[in-house]
Amino acid sequence: MKKRSCERFSIPGTTLFYKNKPRFFGKSRYSNDYFPVINMSRGGASFLCDQRLKAGTLLIVKVNIPGVEKEPEIIADVKWISKNPEQSYKYQTGIAFISYGDGKNENSREILSLLETLEEKSNTV
Repeated sequence: MKKRSCERFSIPGTTLFYKNKPRFFGKSRYSNDYFPVINMSRGGASFLCDQRLKAGTLLIVKVNIPGVEKEPEIIADVKWISKNPEQSYKYQTGIAFISYGDGKNENSREILSLLETLEEKSNTV
């Protein structure tokens, strides 16, 4: 049985910042460092990180994609963490994007549209 339903793609130079999703009325700040994105899809992303995030943690990630003017902010759930075999960063982290829709705790459909466009472009290269 296939685990993923979305095609993964890589865009060299893509990075992200993250912050914990605040509960209730709290505010949190984005990390000072940016982290390289290994790959992404409509459903999530994997990235390199120095901090060991806990599975189940809700984050807001701001993704910087070369050639895309606006940095989308995406609500995501940490799904897995593993040691990075390379020396550059300690961990590889996998996140799943929360569902898309018009609700308060959903990602906007504009983000889904952007990711679908990026996926299509990556398949034609």
